[in-house]
Amino acid sequence: MPTYPTPFMLSQSLMPNRYPTLSIAMLLVGLSGQSLADTVLLRNGDRITGEIKNFDEEHLIIKPNYSPKITIERSAIKSFETTQNHYWSINRTLHDVSIQYSDLDGFVLVNNRQTPISDLVFSDRKSDSEWRYSGSVEAAIDVTSNTKKTQKLHAKGDITAETLQWRHNLKTEVRYETEEKTTKRNTLEAHYSLDYLISEHWLLRQEDYFQEDRLDFPVRNYYAALGPGYRFWGIGRDKLDFVVTYNHFWLDSQIFTYQLNAWATTINYKQYWFDGVLETYADLQIAFPDTPTIDYISDSTIGLKYLLTQEIYLSFKYDINETQTPWHTTRDIKYNLGLGINF
Repeated sequence: MPTYPTPFMLSQSLMPNRYPTLSIAMLLVGLSGQSLADTVLLRNGDRITGEIKNFDEEHLIIKPNYSPKITIERSAIKSFETTQNHYWSINRTLHDVSIQYSDLDGFVLVNNRQTPISDLVFSDRKSDSEWRYSGSVEAAIDVTSNTKKTQKLHAKGDITAETLQWRHNLKTEVRYETEEKTTKRNTLEAHYSLDYLISEHWLLRQEDYFQEDRLDFPVRNYYAALGPGYRFWGIGRDKLDFVVTYNHFWLDSQIFTYQLNAWATTINYKQYWFDGVLETYADLQIAFPDTPTIDYISDSTIGLKYLLTQEIYLSFKYDINETQTPWHTTRDIKYNLGLGINF
């Protein structure tokens, strides 16, 4: 049966729109909200639209309008697009650019140039020289209930200040041990390094190290080093650096003073797992002095951190210091379990 318009329907169709400007404005707002959104294309064919909040060496974080933030692994991204200019770090140089899709898998268009996604890091910095600070403080106490009443205290601090081209790092450690109310160890260590990041992979490092054993006869040793390095991966959090330096050592006590030179190789490794909950790290150095009385000096640190909250973590650290001469080998092994705070 055909349907005929009723008088009410005819009156509605013939009635002019009293608010044409409001309707057009609402339509434009809706379209602009869609057009200003960032869009990520995944290799499985999915498309996620929202606002990119972060894009580091491992993950992209996007906030859709319809859900909480979504974390996406870099390896899952085919391409993405931003419609507004943001500061992006491209091969360690800041660019205020917008980014468009690319037909190539794993690429985007930056100023109409094909750019690998692996070269991009989203940055909230406004200049290449803006500093960022991070660090941690941790402590461990070991009280052994035995006949000797051994007590051990280990405190450690680590602070990093960096721009896109410069990175300063200062580490300090204090170790204090008593046995039957007698001080067996009272050691202070400080290690400072300065990296100039020449490119995405190459760097130049200058470092200084100081150690003092404060017992009856204080002994101080320190060295200064300079040399090139190569970063296999990582810009901030994860990293694997290989550095070759020329070192000058000083050993000073009340009885004697000794100096020597050495070539040294250093490996610095750090990696985060399970969305940053677990961190594994290692710092390995071996030096070959230019003296026949010492074959090599090695200093190795291997450890992990487990985040209890965003700031508080548990840590385990294993240190091995070894010196080999033609006559014998001296090895010092230490390990500790500590509680720390990130800042």
